[in-house]
Amino acid sequence: MTAAPPPAALLGAQTAEPCVSYFTFFLRGLEDGADPQAAAAGAPGHWTVLAGPGGALFRCATTDFHPHVRLESWSGEPPAPPGSWDTLDTVEFELFRHGKVQLNEWDGYPSGEPVDLGGPGVYGLRAASLGRDAARERHAAGEMFFHGTEEWLIQLWPR
Repeated sequence: MTAAPPPAALLGAQTAEPCVSYFTFFLRGLEDGADPQAAAAGAPGHWTVLAGPGGALFRCATTDFHPHVRLESWSGEPPAPPGSWDTLDTVEFELFRHGKVQLNEWDGYPSGEPVDLGGPGVYGLRAASLGRDAARERHAAGEMFFHGTEEWLIQLWPR
């Protein structure tokens, strides 16, 4: 009988509040040629998470605010996050040189510290968000550049 592999372990976590422009923020590999924003060019009309060259793009419910983002790195595929989420998406992306990623605002300004995923390769990414309706309502009421309200959990693991 073959032993079951050990469960995935949480290796690290950090939080950030990137400034969202054009409804988006992104996760980018810290390497030449990483441009996850390129995925938006051929994207369908409705999407929440898109994998692109060297990272992923995240679409929020509104723009000009700061969502609360928790970024987690795992040793393997983590269990699905508990609770009720507005969105829950899983994609894959590839890192070609360094294996380091960082959250970024649309203009490329970094948000949070770089995360070392352990080297080049294919990575799984699960993104869950909640509070989208409340963020939309705050923006519709004229609020801009508020913090929180929409929350994201982004989990990364090697494939």
